[in-house]
Amino acid sequence: MGLFKRLSVGRLLFGSFLIFITLLLMIFTWVSYSLTSKELTNTTSKYQQDVLNELNKQLDIQLNAIEQISLSVALNMDRIGFDHKDLDPYDRLRRKRDLEKMLSNISYSTTMIQSINFYMEKPFITSFQDPVQFIELEKLNKEEWFSDIQHNDYAWISTHRIHTNNGTSRVVSFARKLYSNSGKYYGLLLLNIKASDIESMLHGETNNRSRMLIDISGKIISMIGSPLLTESMKERISDSISQKKTDNLTLINEKEALLVWSKLDSDWVLVEVTPWKEITHASVRLAKIFIALGFSAIVIVSIFTLFLSRQFTKPILLLVGILERLPSKLLIDDIPTDYKNEFGYLFNGYRKQMEKIDELMVSLNEQHQRQREAEIKALQAMINPHFLYNTLDLVNWMAIKSGEHKISKILSLMGKMFRVGLSNGETMISIVDEKTHIECYLQIQKIRLQDHLTYTITVEDNMRNLYIPRVTLQPFIENAIIHGFHDRRKGDIQIKGYVENDKMVFSISDNGVGLKENWNEKKAMKTGGYGIRNVVERIAAYFGTPFGVEIFSIHNEGTTVMIKLPIIKHQKVMKEGLNVEGSHH
Repeated sequence: MGLFKRLSVGRLLFGSFLIFITLLLMIFTWVSYSLTSKELTNTTSKYQQDVLNELNKQLDIQLNAIEQISLSVALNMDRIGFDHKDLDPYDRLRRKRDLEKMLSNISYSTTMIQSINFYMEKPFITSFQDPVQFIELEKLNKEEWFSDIQHNDYAWISTHRIHTNNGTSRVVSFARKLYSNSGKYYGLLLLNIKASDIESMLHGETNNRSRMLIDISGKIISMIGSPLLTESMKERISDSISQKKTDNLTLINEKEALLVWSKLDSDWVLVEVTPWKEITHASVRLAKIFIALGFSAIVIVSIFTLFLSRQFTKPILLLVGILERLPSKLLIDDIPTDYKNEFGYLFNGYRKQMEKIDELMVSLNEQHQRQREAEIKALQAMINPHFLYNTLDLVNWMAIKSGEHKISKILSLMGKMFRVGLSNGETMISIVDEKTHIECYLQIQKIRLQDHLTYTITVEDNMRNLYIPRVTLQPFIENAIIHGFHDRRKGDIQIKGYVENDKMVFSISDNGVGLKENWNEKKAMKTGGYGIRNVVERIAAYFGTPFGVEIFSIHNEGTTVMIKLPIIKHQKVMKEGLNVEGSHH
């Protein structure tokens, strides 16, 4: 064991040699994989391009035929003499029959067309089983595909579902608006094509392909497989088509894939997406062979290197383990003493440092406890609560006797404020008491300012049983009244308390003059702002990040103070010092 502890340089050399061999193997494998993959990609893209061009020709013929049928129907409307404003029942019935016969013949004679919908005013009544359905024109703008035809005279609609007598059916539709001879829009014709027929044409003579039929605007009309086309891919396809490119290598869902498309002279773009792993299957297999051979070559070196490196990492892991238990569990006795090399010096120095830290932590905790006790005693020495309450009570009765009811009210409110502010020396008080404290202060200011001051206090009910450091909110409210409403005829203060993301948040907003540019610069005690600084420093000392105070101000519009505190469920949470970990779980 002592020999291995002194071979630190040798272990590093062995480890470096192992890494070098591994990297060399990986580079060789990657170069081989890249060259073979590139050749396979070129071959695959040329084959797919020829197949897509042939499929695109067939699709163009079929889809153009559907468009011509819809155009023919629109022209035949004039021959039938269709007018949705016909009032004569006989003429209306005759024209219904002629129109229904013409559209039914088209549906029966064209196998791709599953049904026809005619959106019109005052639609004819038809059976739900008929291939031709007349629908109220007002329902058109409620269709999910309405935006596709809203600003166009005709458009293809992506795969969607329609209701039939056999349930719902997947269709791809072609919509065309209908106009009278005078150019007035009076209806819309929707030819529903079986989605399975379009998908069958997309399949062609190949299986297990991922293909998409995209119109010239970039909208996906139909697709097979599970291709995913992002906006960046659409832009890349558009750029490549404009530059007369035919294929491209891009990324889909963080995995490489080959995109090949066909445009020809039609308004369609036929895109095929082939996962990279399918193209490079042979290359991956060859790479695996290289990796297997290389792994076999280095496994012996790895075993020997692992044995040596373990002797190097063991003391480091031991040291890290000790560090992870600090400072909550300072176990100095666990630090080893039998190392005589560099690690021995490290452990000895670290042990001495931890002993000093332990002594300092004990000293700081004792000092903090003494400081808090001294603070409470100082407050008690400055203000004797019993004497203060009796004095306020005496002055209050004198004010009542003299008819000074406002002064009596102020004295009563001051008594409540003092009781909450002192709180028998407790660091934490309930949010209910804190709310009472600021309400008393605001009522005193309300008596002074009368209708020139308005305020609202809203605290969520689930915060009633939580605790807050005493006198946290009042200094900000006081600052808003004294400085924010200076030279203002009226002022409004909004105070809200709520729980958000495992934090208590208190918001204090006013519509005052806002803060000056140098408001956050530290000033002498006599210039004011001590109460706010005291709150900020207390929150920082008690809780640390991410808790604290944030102030946002707009000149002549107002100031908002956001106070973020942990969720404290126990009043004695600060008894053992400043650590509040676990108080808000």
